[in-house]
Amino acid sequence: MQEADTFHETLTRLRGKGERLTYPRRKVLEVLIRSGDHLTVNDVQRVLQQAGEVMDTATIYRVLQWLKQVGLISQTDLGGEAIVYQVIDDHRHHHLVCLSCGSISELDDRVLDVLRRTLRRNYDFEPRIDHLAIFGLCRECRAKSHTTARAGMTHE
Repeated sequence: MQEADTFHETLTRLRGKGERLTYPRRKVLEVLIRSGDHLTVNDVQRVLQQAGEVMDTATIYRVLQWLKQVGLISQTDLGGEAIVYQVIDDHRHHHLVCLSCGSISELDDRVLDVLRRTLRRNYDFEPRIDHLAIFGLCRECRAKSHTTARAGMTHE
């Protein structure tokens, strides 16, 4: 029941802002809210098809861009095959993505508070950091890399 409440509250907020709630907008938003996960355009299309809805990828993409523009969803490259979208809720989070093994760890939003303040103060820029992916190497992959490098040195 909570998903239905969230969906209806979101529709009410959008109407209050004067936004048009076309059928495609409602359906895509409903898929994202029900999922609560990171979805690609193809994921959204597949869920819609499973529910008997036919919607082309261009329409889905336009709706996702509109939802991003009005601040309801985030758009993030997590290093996979495609960009992912997720509803922005009270639990804002970001990701650390390992370039070697592909593991993804969650990063608390508060870590970016210093960056936000710096951007405001030094650049007079108000950042909107909804969902960020930071790429690098996880502890395990760094340890493997370090061990491999040391082994290579002893054989020379």
